[in-house]
Amino acid sequence: MSSIISALTDLIHSLFEVVLSLFTTAGHLIQNTVAFVIHIVTGAFNVILDFFQGLIELTGGIVQFIFGNILILGVIAAAGFAFLQYQRKQGNTVQVGNKKLN
Repeated sequence: MSSIISALTDLIHSLFEVVLSLFTTAGHLIQNTVAFVIHIVTGAFNVILDFFQGLIELTGGIVQFIFGNILILGVIAAAGFAFLQYQRKQGNTVQVGNKKLN
C-alpha cells in the first residue's frame, strides 16, 4: 500500500513540475521575445545614427577638400600676381603671345 501512495505522490509531484516547467518556459519565451524586440529597435536606431554620422563626416571631408583646393589656387594666384609685380618693378614686360600683360 505504501508503494501505491509513493507512486501517486511521485505522479502528483511530476505533474506539478510539468506545469511549473510550462510556466517557466513561457516566461523565458516572453523575456527572450522582449529582448529580441529591444535589440531590433536599438539596432535600427544605431544603423540610422551611424548613417547620418557617416553622411556628416563625408560632407565635412568634401568641404575640407574644396577649401583646400581654393586655398592652393589662391596661393598660386598670389604667387603669379607677385611675380608679375616683381617683373614690373624690374622694368621687364611680361608678354604672353602677342599681348603685353604690363
